[in-house]
Amino acid sequence: MATKVKPVQPTEIKDKNIARQVIEQIRKPIPASVYRRHEKLKKTIERMTCK
Repeated sequence: MATKVKPVQPTEIKDKNIARQVIEQIRKPIPASVYRRHEKLKKTIERMTCK
């Protein structure tokens, strides 16, 4: 019996582009304002969970 092979879509190029975009975003330094906001949220969450 012969089996049919379905053609594969060229998704590798898309995956490489997405990977490059993610790596670029990771390499960017975190802005100070975002860091301060995260610290405030961290403190409020700690206060809420400690009670």
